[in-house]
Amino acid sequence: MAAIDDALTAFNSAQAIVDKLKVDLGNAVPGTAKYVSVQTAYEKAKGVRDAKEKVYDDLESARKSTEKKQTETTRIQERNQTLLQQSANAAIETAERSLKSAQNSYQNDPNDRNKANNYLNALTTLDSVYTDFEKQGVTVKRLVVKQSDGTVIPVDTPAAAVETAPVVTSGVSSTGGDQPVRAGVGRRVVAQTEVVAEEPPPPTTGGGNGGAKVVIKKEQVDAKLVELELSDTPENRKTARQALKAGTTATPGAVDTSWEPLFKQNYPQYNWMFTDLDRTKYADVFTLFSKAIDPKTGKQIMTDAEFDKRYIGTSFYRELETSKKGRELSAAIGNFSWNSGNLAKFLTKAMQFGYTGDNLKQQAYAELFKKVDNKYVNDLALDGVRASTPYLAIKNIGTQYFSPFADSKIEQALSGVVSTDDLVRQARLAAKATYGHLSEQIDAGLTLEDLSASYKEKAAKLLELDPNTINFATDFSDALNYRKDGQPRVLSMSEWETELRTNDKYKYSFTKQANQDATSIGLAIARAFGKVQ
Repeated sequence: MAAIDDALTAFNSAQAIVDKLKVDLGNAVPGTAKYVSVQTAYEKAKGVRDAKEKVYDDLESARKSTEKKQTETTRIQERNQTLLQQSANAAIETAERSLKSAQNSYQNDPNDRNKANNYLNALTTLDSVYTDFEKQGVTVKRLVVKQSDGTVIPVDTPAAAVETAPVVTSGVSSTGGDQPVRAGVGRRVVAQTEVVAEEPPPPTTGGGNGGAKVVIKKEQVDAKLVELELSDTPENRKTARQALKAGTTATPGAVDTSWEPLFKQNYPQYNWMFTDLDRTKYADVFTLFSKAIDPKTGKQIMTDAEFDKRYIGTSFYRELETSKKGRELSAAIGNFSWNSGNLAKFLTKAMQFGYTGDNLKQQAYAELFKKVDNKYVNDLALDGVRASTPYLAIKNIGTQYFSPFADSKIEQALSGVVSTDDLVRQARLAAKATYGHLSEQIDAGLTLEDLSASYKEKAAKLLELDPNTINFATDFSDALNYRKDGQPRVLSMSEWETELRTNDKYKYSFTKQANQDATSIGLAIARAFGKVQ
């Protein structure tokens, strides 16, 4: 602004000089030496004034342009902030509603492990939603907060669930020595410490019950899980605590997994879940699996109907249904018969990576066309896919230019490896390589099928053929690519008809019309010689 003010001041000063000299010039007598002198000074002053004015105009124009850009930038930022806030409100509302539902379900039946896991997952999900939007500068009113140990609790929950319980100092620490322990029953979490209730040992000869609670820290349990090579589940954490209390590195009460090979044999469609699903998040799924098989006989305990009913009630299936990813996939590519378990596996991947729109469609086709040892893993879906409109539409591009595409090429197009435009361009180049004299028509957008349509119709009618059986790319190519005269050219319709009638390869002589023509000629000759009246 200072530069603009200085430029304006300079311009006004220059204008004042011009105005004064103009008055002086008006007072001078034309033709006199004074008039000439004042006139020269006046013209020079105007030049200076104009230069000062240009400097001011340029600066003012730049200021207005900058101001306009700043206004537009501010408007865009405000719009983006509004959209971000709207997105945050929607996402947070959904997550908070899910938490409320999971919390109510858990509080109605707090002893149900699945409901407890769902509640914990809802807490973690809501915290992640809050954190994501806070990182983007959105101010949120949190209903949950993450503690230093990584656990997420409602904001109206005390930092330690047992702070109201009396403190006793007779506890025996796992590391030795007295340590404050909260009195009470069962396991509680206080910051980074896992408090484990323990039955009092038998009385000693010295009297007293010697009862004590063992304080085990969370990091000790985590380390023990790694040492025992156990996954992080409530059952395995209990096993790890037992090992820590016993002071051993053995695996007391390790989770029995002997049922898993038996389950995989009986339910192969779910095998992928053992490697792709989070066992902690979807613990109820694997609980169902373990109960579906008798480890002694290796046979199914449940009927298929009973198993399916229970599977539909698992957290994994409900999450899949809630995401509506299956419906989105059906709308994108239709419904096909995926091989056992592969559809659920893909939908899980689609949820994890957020596939939507064209990306969902292309990723789905890539999965449908996936091969292992050169064999399709979804061979049951192939016939359906190859009869679908998108597949046939791409296949038809090659047909239109007399250059059929291999199945692999069509699969690449549907999977997004190559674009449809690339295939059209390739087909046109191939057509022009064979039918160079038709390059102009091809570049104008006509296909070889367009150019051959009337010739195909004539051939079908004259040779008494179904038009769909006529392949112009092979036996009938002479119509568009006649070379007997030297240079390739397109036959006229009359030339084409003659070619069809006279060239033995088209077998016109075997048609009904040819036989009738021959009979008619024979009768005419017979009449001419008086053989037939």
